[in-house]
Amino acid sequence: MEDKYIVSIKGYQSYEEDNENTDVQLTTEADFEKQDGVYFIDYEESEITGLEGTKTSIEIGSNYVSLQRNGSVNTQMLFMKNRKTSSYYNTPYGNMMIGIFTDKLNIDVSDNGGKVNVDYYLDVNNSTRSKNNFEIEIRRPNI
Repeated sequence: MEDKYIVSIKGYQSYEEDNENTDVQLTTEADFEKQDGVYFIDYEESEITGLEGTKTSIEIGSNYVSLQRNGSVNTQMLFMKNRKTSSYYNTPYGNMMIGIFTDKLNIDVSDNGGKVNVDYYLDVNNSTRSKNNFEIEIRRPNI
């Protein structure tokens, strides 16, 4: 199974140091496939997300979500409920080590699409920087 699907991603980020929040929303065509019980989403980032020239791959297992970016930004982030993981985040402005603590992970995905919702805290050098959420909705295009 590999087809083009419509993927909508909503991201929210709030920072502890100030009252600024960031909202990002992207709807794009993506490859969606299942291999050995794991779902994969692949798409090209756009100007809207500020990551133009980057390919994003999302792997959705029964109890985890992994996000990998290659291009202008390079990283691999692993989200597992009540677990802290770490990752290198390589950007044109420099490299940093980030920590990811996943607070909530809801996965409801089947061969027809579905939804993923993740709440997590992001830290740099063991200092919490932001509370984050992203929601992914995968659906077949209306033909």
